[in-house]
Amino acid sequence: MTQVRMADIEWPAVVKLTQNDELLYLAHQRDWLELACLYQHQFIDTDLLLDSLGYQYLIRATPTTIYEDPIGELPNLLKKEQKLSLTDFIKWVQKHANAIGQCCVAKLAFTTFAQGMEIVQSLDD
Repeated sequence: MTQVRMADIEWPAVVKLTQNDELLYLAHQRDWLELACLYQHQFIDTDLLLDSLGYQYLIRATPTTIYEDPIGELPNLLKKEQKLSLTDFIKWVQKHANAIGQCCVAKLAFTTFAQGMEIVQSLDD
């Protein structure tokens, strides 16, 4: 796994927190920076960011030492070798829809990661 630059991520993206079925939709890098600031010490090692191409990034929180510069506290993203399968992403979106109270979640389907991102965004509206 390698640390990534923000320019390597294909936006929009979603964050999948390990202990929650809801997905956090991120339209732009700015949304990631806001989320990272809010959650900076609450991420666990199995939390993931998934981009619109299906690449998975492990979210690695930094130590809880307080620095004068809050940017130094932002979590690192480590790219996993293997993409998430589209089938697994469909399951994520179905669980997300169920968690937010949508009906007929078994009928949710799509053929690309980008389409799945659009569905997550529309469910959140």
